[in-house]
Amino acid sequence: MPKMPLALGGLVGLLTTATPALLHVGLGLPDVAVLSRVAAVAVALGAGFVLDDPAARTTVAVPVSRAAQRAVRAVPVLVLGTAVWAVAAAVARTTLPQDARPLFPWGGLAAEAAALVALSLALAAVGLRFTEGERGSLVAAPGILLLVITVALLPEGAALFLPPGHPSWAAVHRVWTGLLTAALAGGVLLAGGADSARLTGTRTRR
Repeated sequence: MPKMPLALGGLVGLLTTATPALLHVGLGLPDVAVLSRVAAVAVALGAGFVLDDPAARTTVAVPVSRAAQRAVRAVPVLVLGTAVWAVAAAVARTTLPQDARPLFPWGGLAAEAAALVALSLALAAVGLRFTEGERGSLVAAPGILLLVITVALLPEGAALFLPPGHPSWAAVHRVWTGLLTAALAGGVLLAGGADSARLTGTRTRR
């Protein structure tokens, strides 16, 4: 499992939220939410590399399904990635005034972070299908960046990145929960499918 990109993503996320805290910069709730989201994107980008397997074409067959092998990689990453994000968010929360800290929307922001990590893993599973199981990150990294940029540019009426306390906060985070569920389900289905490039090669040899 390529661990370095995930570690770097977590480090970038932690540094992003720790810098204002170390400099004793006081921030408002909307700014802290933005920092927490930047940390989530960094972790999600790192997660997109964990399914990469450069030796996939030369690995000896083992009596374990492809889905099981990839699940062993993906599930810990989803848990670890969300945990790293939680630490980064907790650091960001320290920049809030004491009376504002109880207002930090843990549940909603955690749903966003988990959904982004799950979407990154699902995109990586798509990439594996077209690179003989080797480089899912070729789809995951640009895919998650494009997704985040698109979401950030949505008009106010359709925005998914809302400031805490927004009237549509609860409704939008039902959407994030739906995205998380869809990403998990899609990732499971994609992880178990045959890699297109490998399948094509097999047919050609026949």
